[in-house]
Amino acid sequence: MLLLLAGLCLAALSDDLAIAADAAQAVEVRQAAYGTLSKYEPVNELVTVARNANTPTSIRWVAVRALGPHPSDAARDALIGLLEDNDPQVRMAAVGALGDRKDRTLAGKMAAKLNDKATLVRAAAAAALGTLGDPTVLPDLERALADPSNYYRGSSLWVRRNFVEAMVAIGGRDAAPYLGRALGDKDPTVAATALAGLEKIAGFSYKEGRTPEEEREAWRRWAR
Repeated sequence: MLLLLAGLCLAALSDDLAIAADAAQAVEVRQAAYGTLSKYEPVNELVTVARNANTPTSIRWVAVRALGPHPSDAARDALIGLLEDNDPQVRMAAVGALGDRKDRTLAGKMAAKLNDKATLVRAAAAAALGTLGDPTVLPDLERALADPSNYYRGSSLWVRRNFVEAMVAIGGRDAAPYLGRALGDKDPTVAATALAGLEKIAGFSYKEGRTPEEEREAWRRWAR
């Protein structure tokens, strides 16, 4: 009887993983399956799927993300380990799932992925840090913005804007000096994101009656 119940549980897990990973399913159906997975017990079975390199990446992705809201320490520990997985998509999922936990004690481990060799993982780390909202990682985001690995043949990569977006998401007066410095970035999309972020934090604009350079200088003074 116990073996039968265990088999039924594993079958239900497989079904929910397949449904949540199936883009052809209706959104509400996939969300319902994901909601079930995020509370799944025993969690070790979900962890096993997440860690299994022979499992299709789409299934692993769902399993990893489902560990994010799962309340157990086992889920937390598994996600920390998956930050170093060989598959960059799994690392992306792991850093996003850690952001979902809203656990600021994990900020340093998440910030370390701003240096990941995969650009998409660096972008995911920035988004997760924005979700976490911990101002202690602002220096890490600024360092990533200046890192040569985020340029290609002297041109700014798209991921640099994600670092500034994370600063904006963290928000507050803590973020203002960092955004003020980003106003001088040579990438116009980075500078524009910083300016919009300062307007959001301050709740007003310096546009009226000023040239673009005068506007930026006004924000630099305010940010200092």
